[in-house]
Amino acid sequence: MSKGSRLRARKKPEALSEQNLINGWSDAAGVRIRQARAGDLPALAELVPLAGVRIEEVLREAVTADVAGAALRSGLRGGAGAFHRHLAEQFARHFDDPLQAYLHAALVLVAEHPGRGIVGTLIAYPPINVADDHLRVLPAGADARREAQRRVVMLGAIGLAKIKAVAVAESERRRGIGAALLRRCRQIYVHCGYLLLYGAMPPTPGLGAFYRRQGFDVMEAGAPMDMWMVFGVHSSILPGADERFFFRRFPPGSVHRGG
Repeated sequence: MSKGSRLRARKKPEALSEQNLINGWSDAAGVRIRQARAGDLPALAELVPLAGVRIEEVLREAVTADVAGAALRSGLRGGAGAFHRHLAEQFARHFDDPLQAYLHAALVLVAEHPGRGIVGTLIAYPPINVADDHLRVLPAGADARREAQRRVVMLGAIGLAKIKAVAVAESERRRGIGAALLRRCRQIYVHCGYLLLYGAMPPTPGLGAFYRRQGFDVMEAGAPMDMWMVFGVHSSILPGADERFFFRRFPPGSVHRGG
């Protein structure tokens, strides 16, 4: 077979689609990356502490009810417009409890090995606490405040996503599984029109270099991050003690182009 024939014979990248989010994308690391299901929760409960966090009960319930990621699946079907419409409907239904709408944009991924089961996971979602911080400086008038509240919670849900955890079983590390999880996470949120993807990392040796290899910028320990790109006003959030932010910004109108 000639070199040209070999190149043509290579398998094309699997599409960024709702069906592949549900059933999984095969990855060079020998795993399938897919959305988590209720039956995966026991494995996730063992993996997530490796990242120094836990799975909140409300997120467990959202995964069990197949609510987590519902808006993202709409976006994979119909683009950013469909994603925004899905969330707008949820905010209209849950105006007094916007967390229920935010859960529709939560992404819980697993890396599944054909012989060893779930060996990695990623959890990301729009951080409602960041929107809550912005609600404290809204106009005083009832009507103006209600409209501003609606705008802030919607902007927080459609523009900002936080990577809460990337965890890989110790025996499976250094095989590219964490990178594969991050790549799919980035592609899905960019496809749905997000502007900023970020996380906060502890002072673990090597983490900064890992995120830089995945295309993220890494800030100094304790440095604040400006939320102007998302909310249209200069306001800062702070990482936890000894933590530092890592982030990727995506200009409005960015679309997934693979990689």
